Amino acid sequence: MKYLDYIFVLRPTLFFPVWTVFLAGYHANLLFDTKNNLFGSRVIHTNNPIIVTVLLTLLMGAVFIFNQIADIQSDRENQKLFFIADGIIKKNIAILEGIALTIFSIVAAFLLDHKLGIIFIIVFIFTGIIYNFKPFIWKDKPILGIIVNFCGGWSVAACGWIAAGASSWKFVIYAIPYAIGLVAVYLLTTLPDIHGDEAMGKITFGVKFGQKLTTYWAVAFEFAAVVLSYWLKDYMLFLPALVAFPLFLIAAVSQEMEDIFRAIKFTVLFASLTVCLKYPLYFLVILFTFYFSKWYYRKRFDLEYPKFAA
Repeated sequence: MKYLDYIFVLRPTLFFPVWTVFLAGYHANLLFDTKNNLFGSRVIHTNNPIIVTVLLTLLMGAVFIFNQIADIQSDRENQKLFFIADGIIKKNIAILEGIALTIFSIVAAFLLDHKLGIIFIIVFIFTGIIYNFKPFIWKDKPILGIIVNFCGGWSVAACGWIAAGASSWKFVIYAIPYAIGLVAVYLLTTLPDIHGDEAMGKITFGVKFGQKLTTYWAVAFEFAAVVLSYWLKDYMLFLPALVAFPLFLIAAVSQEMEDIFRAIKFTVLFASLTVCLKYPLYFLVILFTFYFSKWYYRKRFDLEYPKFAA
């Protein structure tokens, strides 16, 4: 069981939004990248989406390790993410694991496609370095936290587009609503940790503007994602964003933490299930990851995690 710690320190349950946005970006390429070759046919795909998904998963796993390393003190204060904070995995070992995964995934991405390699570097710079470490630490700043999460979400959607064999630069536009939707969820995630973050001197959006105003801004970003995805005719995002929008409204009106958690969890769930309609095998991946994680946390730590209950 202890060897599995080195897998679960990557936080597999956080891969759901990454995989979902990646596959949605991949699908968007097939729908909207209509540039033809000299013979008038669709440009042939050159990248294996499964290989790219695995590489992106390894890269984001490394990012999640670095995030835990940067948040050791606040994780102890908020009583969460105990792998590195509580010494279950030694900090030096975690750093080595993160570095190895980063180097391997980026080098492999460049071997597949230089554009993909560049996007991987952008993902790592924003979500791994600028997000977590000095002199940046944008995650602890209200507006910069929004910017870095926007860039991270945009980059993941762009990875999906490029993995399908990008023949134009349309992904610059089509990745935007996904980034906006992720920002809406991010804003809500700053609320449960307000007291712990404030005690550590962090000034997140939730700390700076308070719970009520943060939920209002989350509603605004979610509404923008709905409108923009509809305008772009990207129904892979529009439908789940529209269904999730009432949950944001309920959270903003009630100001109850369980409603906030519900909006976070079910927004990701609705988006994932929509992608599953197009890629049914993805549903099996979600089920395996979810129940394997439940088994691991129950056996290893006697915890009921993950769960859908708010």
